[in-house]
Amino acid sequence: MDIKLQEASWEGTQDDTQALLDKWLVVEKEPVIKGQALATVVLVKASIDIEAPSDGFVEKILIPTGESFAHGTVLAHFMALPASSE
Repeated sequence: MDIKLQEASWEGTQDDTQALLDKWLVVEKEPVIKGQALATVVLVKASIDIEAPSDGFVEKILIPTGESFAHGTVLAHFMALPASSE
């Protein structure tokens, strides 16, 4: 599963607008829960947290802290854990 900045975050920005990956809040392979903040990005002077889409872990970080990225850029690959059958 690809982790990207949500489409709604880009609404109203110009086509050439870049966001900044301010900080990764987790490391690769660290277990996370759904809704946990994975990274903080800055877009047009606003800080936005990118949350885990489900329980799992960030498999591979593609955009390092301090790098800028464009609309649609994949920031990381995420591996969801299988749903428990409780």
